[in-house]
Amino acid sequence: MTTASLLVELHTEELPPRALKSLSEAFATGIEANLYSRQFLTTESRVTPFGAPRRLAVHITSVAARSADQPFRQKLMPLAVARDAARNWTQAFLKKLDGLGRGHLAQVPIGSSSGADSLVVENDGKAEAIFLHGVTAGQNLHSGLQAALDETIAGLPIPKVMSYQLADGSTTVQFVRPAHRLVAMHGHQVVPVQALGLMAGTKTLGHRFMCKGDVVIHAADT
Repeated sequence: MTTASLLVELHTEELPPRALKSLSEAFATGIEANLYSRQFLTTESRVTPFGAPRRLAVHITSVAARSADQPFRQKLMPLAVARDAARNWTQAFLKKLDGLGRGHLAQVPIGSSSGADSLVVENDGKAEAIFLHGVTAGQNLHSGLQAALDETIAGLPIPKVMSYQLADGSTTVQFVRPAHRLVAMHGHQVVPVQALGLMAGTKTLGHRFMCKGDVVIHAADT
């Protein structure tokens, strides 16, 4: 599994001083928890939150470019309902398979595989039932981080929400303060996620007095 460090930074206007610590911690832990639940982090991953008057950021080591495929086991229905007296599949069971996009499995013998999928008869603790065994394909980091950002931003402990318009003059966004830059770097690569009307890139802004102008982030570890 290929891994690299991940840096996510949201550059904003002046954040409320009293809320900065809680916002910073919630931003970092939210991204971490979401990526962990989606299998992008390893036991080697280390999380470092950053909070400053005009930025929320998190740096995470050992983040996978793609999450691992995950095997699953899903109960479909009792065997007595899935088969009729002639041991043919019932319409209810065929409809269930079609709804899962696996109608072809009706032609595959029980216990035999079609790709990663198979139908298996197992006891569910009460009676015999038909189970689907399969594999859920892993996600790429773009999809996983986009979901993590969306959920994390929606759950931030914002004391008072501001509404503001984007540069297009028509789109209204709500956040704790207007956001102007979004950085998302995995190793040396930009992860093309979006948040608050911003597309992730490599440019951020430095200290307003000590480092005026754009600062280019070339890699997550720099």
